[in-house]
Amino acid sequence: MCQLKRRVSACRGYLVSEARKMVVEWYKLPIADPVECRTLVNNLLKDDSFLRQTVDREGGPRTSWFTVEEIVKLVRAYFFANERSLGCKQYTQKYFSPLRWPTVLLVCTALRCSLMDYEDTGHKSLAVGDFSQAVFGGQ
Repeated sequence: MCQLKRRVSACRGYLVSEARKMVVEWYKLPIADPVECRTLVNNLLKDDSFLRQTVDREGGPRTSWFTVEEIVKLVRAYFFANERSLGCKQYTQKYFSPLRWPTVLLVCTALRCSLMDYEDTGHKSLAVGDFSQAVFGGQ
């Protein structure tokens, strides 16, 4: 059981590391201007707006949660990068076909943690954001 917890913890760490590589490009963070970067990141984190988009439907605009392409990009980049990736293993297919809520929420939490690196200063924090179960909750 202890070995499994270490593997899960390592998996979370690698996932957030992958997200950190991509958030500047995906959200067009203006890292040359720390004030503007901090403002944009705070707006993205406010009400989790980085996880939703507004779509036009009959009767007016609606909020569509967890449909932003960054979630799919991170799932592909981390879980399906090559044939040795976690999502391509026989024993993990049940988590990805169909895509399960815990997997989606784990990816969303990794994106949030990556954005939080820029939240206070507008620069990437030297201290790695804590992506542990103790900070982000869950069981």
